[in-house]
Amino acid sequence: MNERQLMHQIQQVSFALVDLNLFLDSHPDNMMALDFFREMQKKYTELVAEYEMMFGPLTAFDTNTEHGWTWIKEPWPWELEA
Repeated sequence: MNERQLMHQIQQVSFALVDLNLFLDSHPDNMMALDFFREMQKKYTELVAEYEMMFGPLTAFDTNTEHGWTWIKEPWPWELEA
């Protein structure tokens, strides 16, 4: 899977999580929705881990700071398109 495809999947799962979050706020006892939220949570974690292993961190929060502030040393997504 290439970077664009993987990012698209992350965005789809992220959208589902936000939508489920809103639904669960008003339907907290809906076990089917809660189970689906957990499933999407797991999928999101797996996709982000795969993305970061292949292409680097998605956010500054996930940056390894062991060797300083490396977040700014990676090419930005729009720089890879050129």
